[in-house]
Amino acid sequence: MGAWGACIAEGEAKEKAVESTLESFAFLEKEIEGKEFFSGDEIGFQDLSMGWIILWLNVFEQVGDIKLLHKFPSLSEWSQNFLQIPVIKECLPPREKLVDYFTASVAYMRSLAAKKD
Repeated sequence: MGAWGACIAEGEAKEKAVESTLESFAFLEKEIEGKEFFSGDEIGFQDLSMGWIILWLNVFEQVGDIKLLHKFPSLSEWSQNFLQIPVIKECLPPREKLVDYFTASVAYMRSLAAKKD
């Protein structure tokens, strides 16, 4: 289910999704430990392919009322390093727009789930 699942789920399903996400992040934490970026001192392909996760994750945490990244100091530091790269920083969408988009998306997904019950 991952971080998105943890964001939209409620109750026991949310707990399971958070647990699953934390397991995945624990793996990534070990991979990044002691390095500025996944490839070392310079940004690489893995950083670029995972960068969108960090951008959205902070919004998921806010909208879904969850905390995930704070348990992983190396991933947290990597996220700050990644988001401060000038070319990345200038291409980021406004946070408010992401919050609005995901707030509406969560409400929609939860309404669909409620209709199934």
